[in-house]
Amino acid sequence: MNYAIILAAGVGQRMRNGGMPKQFLKLMGKPIVVYTLEKFEENEEIDSIVIVCHSGYIDYMKKLVNIYQISKAKYVIVGGNDRQSSLKRGLDVISDNKGKPDDIVVIHDGVRPLVSETTIHENIRVARESGCAVTVHSVTESVVITDSEKARIDDFKKRADTYSLTSPQTFRFGEIVEAYERAENYDSQDEMPLLDAAMVYAKTGKELQLVRELDNNIKVTTPDDYYFLKTILELEETKYIFGL
Repeated sequence: MNYAIILAAGVGQRMRNGGMPKQFLKLMGKPIVVYTLEKFEENEEIDSIVIVCHSGYIDYMKKLVNIYQISKAKYVIVGGNDRQSSLKRGLDVISDNKGKPDDIVVIHDGVRPLVSETTIHENIRVARESGCAVTVHSVTESVVITDSEKARIDDFKKRADTYSLTSPQTFRFGEIVEAYERAENYDSQDEMPLLDAAMVYAKTGKELQLVRELDNNIKVTTPDDYYFLKTILELEETKYIFGL
């Protein structure tokens, strides 16, 4: 089985949009999260979808699933207080429904609606072979890493070897569950917070297998992201209408 866990429990504090979580904002009449769900609904390799949702929008999410016929969305559950606890609840649902160690779990942000079929396919392929696959995007600007307001030449990193982590992040089910079980014993005072599944997995000492994405797999976090996504969707619609 190949599962997709779609994380859609955020409240969108940086959108300044009057309280509506960003995943439910509409573009061309359709909520952002629906565009995301449709990518996994239409992907032949995905068997089942777990949607982790904000507690105040469970009924609305279920309504969207019905309206847009997201038939693979077998589970719509309440998320936790942060990304990690929400993800853990998604894993628990798979476990409770007899998920097997060799099953594949594709973890994706509900507000990354432009993920390509190729990226999903490569994540599944690499994770099946190696145990994990983490989507990354090559940075386009010079990078400096420093813990102060000053930097030396050694603080600059070679751009060709520097990536930002995006999503999906994909794992064999048994291995990511084990990683989270081990994470419960880590010192909460660790210098580096474990912000996502990839970091939890790497903390166990295992290597991350990188999948380089080439498309505009943006995450809608700010108003600028929203309008950028709107422009891309309108361009795709225009190309479809004119057969380009």
